[in-house]
Amino acid sequence: MDKLLKINFLVILFAVVLVVTTGCSKKDEAEKVAPRQPAQTNEQAETPGVENKQAIAPYLIAPDATVPKDAIVVVDGVVLKKDDLAKMVKEKLNLLKEKIPAGKKKEIQESLKKQLMDEFILRTVLINEANSRKIVVSDKEIQTAIDSFKANLPPDKSVEDFFRENKISKEDIALGIKIKKLVDLEAGDKAKPTDKDIRKFYTENKDKFTAEETVHVRHILVAIDPKDDEKTKSEKRAKIESLRKQLVDGADFAEIAKNNSDCPSKENGGDLGEIKRGQTIKPFEDAAFSQEKNKIGPVVSTEFGHHVIQVLGHNPGKTVGLDEVKDKIAKHLEQQKQAEMFSQMTDRLRKKAVITFYKENEKQ
Repeated sequence: MDKLLKINFLVILFAVVLVVTTGCSKKDEAEKVAPRQPAQTNEQAETPGVENKQAIAPYLIAPDATVPKDAIVVVDGVVLKKDDLAKMVKEKLNLLKEKIPAGKKKEIQESLKKQLMDEFILRTVLINEANSRKIVVSDKEIQTAIDSFKANLPPDKSVEDFFRENKISKEDIALGIKIKKLVDLEAGDKAKPTDKDIRKFYTENKDKFTAEETVHVRHILVAIDPKDDEKTKSEKRAKIESLRKQLVDGADFAEIAKNNSDCPSKENGGDLGEIKRGQTIKPFEDAAFSQEKNKIGPVVSTEFGHHVIQVLGHNPGKTVGLDEVKDKIAKHLEQQKQAEMFSQMTDRLRKKAVITFYKENEKQ
């Protein structure tokens, strides 16, 4: 719960927009950094989209006006009122109500207040910065981002439901794109990784580019119990040997497993699917990784019982070459650098902004 509350909505929004916009063309990327002004023609120009001025308009106060009595924080003349904060806290609590432990509501409520005030500050300084740099977002860019969201959702989830459940508006999407453009302006070419950076990352993370050795196995288990007497032990050993002989003579493995195995996998004909080293008990693993494909192996005994194993497929481990993953590494490193620059930019904007907190209409 604490981790959930510490995640800033705008940070998430920027991260998501960063991911969904990486598939854009070079031309699109250039226009995001330096958006073109609509050509002046007699025809109607393309709509410039959302400029976010309306997003802070309800909170603005005139330069010579007094601060409202119910103000809780003012950021460069933009006011967050207590009633507005209370409404936002209530909405968040409704979203989290099933995840809040008993007796923790008051504590969570106070944490939400601090988080939402922080989001208000961050949102305000970012909107002001975007407006001062005259960064705009077209309806086409917003729709492209929405389409990308849609493409990354599960088939049974509509983008409308996702946005509604997470309280994401069209203005939020526009702000996310503007943040991305601000970061692009800050970064320039500095976010682009060099070949040396890419090779270094690949070398230091080679385990991430290695496909582990796996085997596809099915088995039949005759379970044993530590309390079994000698007669029962002999009967169980004889049973597994008899089942193995039937298999060697050509009996259907899946049918034998279904009717005789003590493992829940019997419902799938004894099929355990793909297994990696370390996933099963050692004697079973050693047999599975050493057997020939499709052969009926010898009886293998473990602490669980006696097994007959058949290997259906064997995939040797493979290290993916640098050339195969170079583009993906470059994209990852670029996104990582942009995230760092986003953090640096927001720190700078916070320090530059005039932020005043109020409590009971008195400065803290």
